[in-house]
Amino acid sequence: MLVLLYAFATLAAAWLLLEVAVRCYVSAPLATDFYGSISRATVRDRQQRRGVQVSAGRGWVHLGWIADPERERYRVERRGGGDGWQTVAERRVGSYLAREAGDYRVWALPLDGSAARLLGEAAAAPLAGEPPLYAPRVVGPWRELFRPKVAGDYINDHCLYRDAGGRWRLVGITAKGDGDYSQEKHFAVAVSNEFPPPEGMSEEAPVAAFGELAWAPHVIEEAGTYFMFWSPHRLHRMTSGDGVAWGDHGVVMAAPFHRFFRDAMVTKVAEGQWLLYATGRGRYFSRVDVYQSFDLEGWQYIGAALRSGFGSERNSIVASTESPQVIEYRGRYYLSLTYNNDSFVWSTLLLPLKIWLRPSSYNDTLVFHADNPYDFGEYRGRRKAPSLLTRLRAHAAKLVHEPERDRWYITTAGWPWVATLTSGEVAVAPLEWEKVPEA
Repeated sequence: MLVLLYAFATLAAAWLLLEVAVRCYVSAPLATDFYGSISRATVRDRQQRRGVQVSAGRGWVHLGWIADPERERYRVERRGGGDGWQTVAERRVGSYLAREAGDYRVWALPLDGSAARLLGEAAAAPLAGEPPLYAPRVVGPWRELFRPKVAGDYINDHCLYRDAGGRWRLVGITAKGDGDYSQEKHFAVAVSNEFPPPEGMSEEAPVAAFGELAWAPHVIEEAGTYFMFWSPHRLHRMTSGDGVAWGDHGVVMAAPFHRFFRDAMVTKVAEGQWLLYATGRGRYFSRVDVYQSFDLEGWQYIGAALRSGFGSERNSIVASTESPQVIEYRGRYYLSLTYNNDSFVWSTLLLPLKIWLRPSSYNDTLVFHADNPYDFGEYRGRRKAPSLLTRLRAHAAKLVHEPERDRWYITTAGWPWVATLTSGEVAVAPLEWEKVPEA
């Protein structure tokens, strides 16, 4: 009996040592920094220019500002009836989500004990009403949308958008072969006049060939300028005047807040305010991080849009909450993510050997909901996740709205060596939103 216990203890210790060693080895070269793409020297100037910014929706308001956590903390106050100003929160980051209307102000509290400094005041009021809850459902068969022939042999994470001429464009991860993440160093591009086109999209010249990893592109348009963002480990960006010809490449965030930053997507939440969602991992648990910008240049971490904790099934060394997408539908926000990569060390070690222990888990998209775009709660497994709405069988899914006919679609893609729904192509299927009865 003692021999068995000793053998078990030895194996457990060896496994634990391997877990720690691999996590340290993989994490060590990745730079992190709270300040994102804002230099410490420019924080004070940015604070003075931006002050306190407000966004609002049904039942919520959000205050945002530039933070300097190495040198100060922040006190949020709200004007009470006849009681003057009352403290409602103490914050380290430049973000506060509230539920009550009122006049707010934010004070910077220097850590060196010097006098407090007023960052700004703002009147904020939630919009009226409770947004209804709908669940996305795949309601038809998958069919091929695009498979590259020149830039690569497959598509993994991708995005879809319309260029200045109104044409639909797809940009996605690719490489030659059946899927090798270390060789994914440019994006395949496809185009069509309608979506989805009856005979698929046509391939155009690849983009973002800069000799380093290029994963998970995302494109937005703002005031006639198109912005393409991608990762991993740091945030790249290019711009375009028409969504077709791209230039002005640069790294706008060299050191994100958490390691394994990747799969960034950007959405506009108010005039002059954008949020960036990205895959991340804390000390152990996977998460979806959210960053804030007031100009699409300076990005700063403000928290976790989705946290996971004890009970969550997958917390890979490299994070398991992949391909996040946040959309708004009829006043409510929906966060979809691909829940991949098992928790323990063997999934990371087997990946370069192209061994996926449970292929069915590759096509697992979780959809969460919230009445605001800042906080989708915590995931502790299927039975302890109040904001988990549904699971869809898809990988790197994108929910796409076709406005002319007011129709929705969902896409799926992935490495041919492991994907079971596709074999290199992006596939598309019709999607509908089903009203969920109120509890």
